[in-house]
Amino acid sequence: MTELLDDMELALTDLTQSGFSTGGPAAAQRLGGLARLCEDRGLHTGSALLTELERALAARSHQAEKDDLPLAEAVCRAQWYIQLCREKLQEEQIVRRWQEMKEES
Repeated sequence: MTELLDDMELALTDLTQSGFSTGGPAAAQRLGGLARLCEDRGLHTGSALLTELERALAARSHQAEKDDLPLAEAVCRAQWYIQLCREKLQEEQIVRRWQEMKEES
């Protein structure tokens, strides 16, 4: 799960560093692939967020006037989602270690 979250975060970082104009089709494909992985692993919200970004990037290339605000908002929501997933994963790991320690004593 950590690896998938890392891949998602890296894709968002690459997209924001390269810019929405240069991200284009390759970034959309990458996000689409990650969205499918999220869906397969039960991260339905993550899948929906990445699919939204994939579609927005694909649609952007067909628009004469570009509006980056919806894309930026979607990136922020996805980044927030990743952070929440990391916190949840960390909590689960702490509980698991605590239970293992409790069983050992």
